[in-house]
Amino acid sequence: MEGFFHQSVGTCQDPARILQNSFFMSHQISHLIDLLAKENANLRTEYHWRIQLSKDLEEHKQELFRQKKLKQMFFNRGRKTKQELEQLQKYSNAEALSATKIASQVNNTIKRKKIKDLQKDYEELKVTYIINQEKSNTEFQEEKIKKNVLQEELDKLKTSHHEVCQSHITNQEKLKTELTQEKKKKKNDFQEELEKLEASFQDVCQSHTINQEEFNSDLQEEKRTKNSLQEELENLEASCHEVCQSPATNQEKFNTELQEEKRKKNDFQEELEKLKASYQEVCQSHATSQEKFISELREEKKKKNVLLKYLEKFRVTSDEVFQRYKPYDYRTELNEDEVVSNVLPDPRCTHARVMEAQFRPVHAPPVWFSWFSR
Repeated sequence: MEGFFHQSVGTCQDPARILQNSFFMSHQISHLIDLLAKENANLRTEYHWRIQLSKDLEEHKQELFRQKKLKQMFFNRGRKTKQELEQLQKYSNAEALSATKIASQVNNTIKRKKIKDLQKDYEELKVTYIINQEKSNTEFQEEKIKKNVLQEELDKLKTSHHEVCQSHITNQEKLKTELTQEKKKKKNDFQEELEKLEASFQDVCQSHTINQEEFNSDLQEEKRTKNSLQEELENLEASCHEVCQSPATNQEKFNTELQEEKRKKNDFQEELEKLKASYQEVCQSHATSQEKFISELREEKKKKNVLLKYLEKFRVTSDEVFQRYKPYDYRTELNEDEVVSNVLPDPRCTHARVMEAQFRPVHAPPVWFSWFSR
């Protein structure tokens, strides 16, 4: 049994080591998953930043297009005013005035006012055009510089994004291969441990069947010893009953002692009932727990020893009672009355039975006693 317990302890240590290794591997895997999540978060923020930059670039492009449109509009307006001024200058020389002098006398004053207004507007438009052209040129140069800077940053971001994507792909493939290898290794280790546990379980089952057979044989031996003790107790009760009937003069004193012996007998009977109940509990609990059965069997052994000691004391007390209250010689009374001789037993035979029961050899200890002695 010592080898069996050492084997069971050894098999219990291997799964603990396996669980510890699996916990360590799961911790590493969770750490790698966290790193991967952080890398994905960084890539996501970088992607959003690039989207924001592209939006800003689109807005700048739209603003530049609007500036160009305004510039074209002002340029067209200035060209129209220039054409109008050329026409006015064409009709303002002497030949044109002489040819159209009669036709334009009525509206001469109005035309002069219009020409002055147009010249004034032309000058204002020319000034605003020059100012806007300079402003648009400066803004165009600034936007061009910004565009070049943004283009350079976009190229840098594209290159960095490409590098990050490549590194992410390589890391992901490497992590995937490592995870598959670890998974295969853990699966093989668990399979080996499962086979070892199955083999140890088969050994435990075989040893359990052997212990069950030995336990059944020990139980049969205990039943036989219990029956022998019960028979011996009945014989002692019969001998005490015969001793109680023999003395006539010391009847009252003997009755008190007999009551005491009956009380002891009842106590012994209660102990016997307790022993039976505990025996039933041991039989029921053996199917569920072997260790519990061994502990209860030790307790039953102690109770048995107590009962044996009590039985020895009971034998000694019965012998003392018999020696203290020796019966009269009933031979003369038996010759006179044969009916009484048939009823009353021979005291010497009773004493012989008591002495025989007292010096009867004790049964040999059961097999399970050798287990505990080892």
